[in-house]
Amino acid sequence: MSVASSPSFPCIKLPNQSSSSSTQSCSYSASSLKFTIRSSQADGPLRRPVAPAPVKPVPPSPSPPPAKTAAVEAAAAAPSSVVTVEFQRQKAKELQEYFKKKKLMEANQGPFFGFIAKNEISNGRWAMFGFAIGMLTEYATGSDFVDQVKILLSNFGILDLE
Repeated sequence: MSVASSPSFPCIKLPNQSSSSSTQSCSYSASSLKFTIRSSQADGPLRRPVAPAPVKPVPPSPSPPPAKTAAVEAAAAAPSSVVTVEFQRQKAKELQEYFKKKKLMEANQGPFFGFIAKNEISNGRWAMFGFAIGMLTEYATGSDFVDQVKILLSNFGILDLE
C-alpha cells in the first residue's frame, strides 16, 4: 500500500507482510523527522487492563509502637503549619459570624421609613394587590369600589353610612 499526496512529500510505503510475527512496524526517516507506524493488530485486539488478583489480608502481628520519625516530630513541634479539620471548622464558624454581623450592619444603616427604593417597591406591590382585589370583588358582588369602601366602613363600625 502506498500513499502519495504531492511531489514535494515523499510517499510512505508500508509493506504488506503476511508473516505472523508479533511486532509489525514500518519506519520512515527523513532528514530531521522519523516516523514509526505500527499495525493496530500487531499485539492482538485492544484489551482493557486487568486488575491484579486480590491479595488475602494478613492480620497484623502485635508489634511495639513505631518510633517517631523526624516528620512527625517536626509536625508536632510546629503546630502553626499544620491545618487540621478542627482548625478549618473554627475558621468557618468565624467567617459565618463575620458575614452575619456584616449583613446586620448593612441592614441597620439608613432610614427605615421614607422614600427609600425598598419601601417604594413594597408600597407599589401592596397597591397593585389592593387594586386587583378590588376589581375581583367588584366582579363578584357587582358593587363598585366606592360602595365597597362604604360597606367596609359600616361593617367595621367606623362610619354609619346608611
